[in-house]
Amino acid sequence: MPQQPEKPSRGEARRQAILEAAMELFLEQGFERTSLSDILRRSKGSRSTLYDAFGNKEGLLLAMVQEACHRVWSTVDPGDDRSDGPGLQATAEGLTAFGLHFLKTVTGQRSISVYRIMVAEGHRFPEIARQFYGEGPKLLTDRLTAVFLRGQADGLLIDGDARRLAQIFIGTLVSDFHIRRTLGLVPVIADEDMETHVRAAVGVFLNGAGKQSGG
Repeated sequence: MPQQPEKPSRGEARRQAILEAAMELFLEQGFERTSLSDILRRSKGSRSTLYDAFGNKEGLLLAMVQEACHRVWSTVDPGDDRSDGPGLQATAEGLTAFGLHFLKTVTGQRSISVYRIMVAEGHRFPEIARQFYGEGPKLLTDRLTAVFLRGQADGLLIDGDARRLAQIFIGTLVSDFHIRRTLGLVPVIADEDMETHVRAAVGVFLNGAGKQSGG
């Protein structure tokens, strides 16, 4: 019988309610215009819980970034040399599966919400912005670089700057989907549109970076 996930404790549930309320208000009103009283009113939480869990508004912003990196970016980890098993392979099948999951994740509502907040407030909190980038997009690029280095060693990809290839591949996947979602121009992107795009992106990438047989 599969093990049921543990229910969050009462304290964790209260902490999460405060975090969710803060995210909603930062998006609606902006970080500067949102007060701790606003957050407590919406979350129905206590000031002592907020102070104990986060310290202040900046602590709430940091917690959002950490949660986003854990919940969002960790789910698109392609695997690297420290992972159990072979991890992602630089093949059409492997890159398509990874690309579709990646695109669905980064255009998901929670990911977009945190990204909007960081775009608006990151310049005011450079350390938090660096943490978001380092534990999110940069970490993904680092791990995809390791995948492409293995692909080069296995004769699947052309020789060259594997990190540059990783950056190009990620950019090709994101396309304008992420921009339109961030700007609120589309409420959701259809799965079939994402799949069509990812398959085309992988094909273009491998046609340019894939090692051609006999080449």
